[in-house]
Amino acid sequence: MLEPGCRRRCTRPTILAVISIAGACTPDVGSDPTPTAMEMDLTATPPRAPQPTLLIVNPQTGHIDFSLAGTPIPDDCSAQQALTEAQCQFDQWLQTLNGFPSVTPASAPASGPLDPATLTLGANVVAVAAQQGTLMTDLAARFDTASSSLTLTPLHPWALGELYWIGVRGYENGIRDTGGGPVVGSPTMALLKQDASLTCDASDPASIDPHCPALQVVAQGNPSMAAKEQLVRLEGIRMAFIAKGGFAAMEAAQLPKNEIAVLWGFPIHTNSVPVLVPSAGAVPRVPAADQILVGVQGPVDPATVSAFTAGGPPGSVVVVDLTALATGELAAAFPPVGATYLATVGAIAIQAMQPFPAGHQIGLFFTDAIHSPDAAPLVASPVSVLLTLTAPLVDAGGHSTVSGVADADATALEAGRAALSSLFDSPIFTPMTGVSRANAIYAYAFIPMVMP
Repeated sequence: MLEPGCRRRCTRPTILAVISIAGACTPDVGSDPTPTAMEMDLTATPPRAPQPTLLIVNPQTGHIDFSLAGTPIPDDCSAQQALTEAQCQFDQWLQTLNGFPSVTPASAPASGPLDPATLTLGANVVAVAAQQGTLMTDLAARFDTASSSLTLTPLHPWALGELYWIGVRGYENGIRDTGGGPVVGSPTMALLKQDASLTCDASDPASIDPHCPALQVVAQGNPSMAAKEQLVRLEGIRMAFIAKGGFAAMEAAQLPKNEIAVLWGFPIHTNSVPVLVPSAGAVPRVPAADQILVGVQGPVDPATVSAFTAGGPPGSVVVVDLTALATGELAAAFPPVGATYLATVGAIAIQAMQPFPAGHQIGLFFTDAIHSPDAAPLVASPVSVLLTLTAPLVDAGGHSTVSGVADADATALEAGRAALSSLFDSPIFTPMTGVSRANAIYAYAFIPMVMP
């Protein structure tokens, strides 16, 4: 969501200029043709950079802040045209988090196609959980041709509150492109790997020495104030990478700085979250015809889990028989259920008084009244957020309106979003149940089928 790198338009002299100040830091990759590079271009529109990234976490608030990437998110998504309305609404939600969702894929763009066989985890693609100091291997690495990016999908959610660093080994000992050639780093990455201050120890753009070597690279012969400001930003990133242990984590994992083609880090939010990833099979489990289990990542305070009963006080867990509701059977639309948190299996358990009717679609809704033991409210999973947006997830051409959501997934989710929208927009649902778009942390509709 932030910065990119050297595309095919980057010239060989530019690469050589970076190599000249990097010295032995950047191995020789030969001359022609221009090698494939892992990108990190801070000036491209839209940026081509690794994501997610700690560079858009506001150090003052601790929350995601897209204004740090030069793309502030407006309060009124309907009054802007820079983003799709759905993207704007989704980004508004992201900015409420103190880190990225635990199911977020990680990606790094490349200027050309990469050889998938060389994307070896732990060797050429190194992911480290910084706080635990452990090497991550439960990831799926692939090259996504649509975005021309290396993509890493967690096979299990990233750990809550953890900081992850991902480095890609390039040059002669690292990943290759599909033509068999070595993949190099971008000029920006070469600058970030420098051991000395990029600004020659100047603290503000105006005081940077015009002869500062890094400025010569960034300015391309025109040391303007804009070039100096960009260099100050790069120096801030370099220092953040050092302070947060990015290079040290790679060194400990046997990826030396001189072989890093790209490096990036990102934090995961600290709040517990009910997990919902339909494409990965992370959906409600139905152990019996009268029971539903929803897995939760992180601890839950059992006292905050309560079931809604029609005519009774609001509960943090609401179960709706959507099939009965659609046919006007209001008495059957809100079946009597109990709800509790089972710490032994890490799940919120819903126990019905009677088996759920065969073939009926059941809607599950949790509110942010559910807290963890430290009184922090649970946060929604990305899929639940997408299902509660007011804006459509696909455009007229059938393409996704939210970055990172594939067209096929967006199409499938849009059917659910549209159906749930009529529920949220009804004049009785929120007043009766207490569930709204604003406080829903889980929203999913499905036909329960007992699975052994």
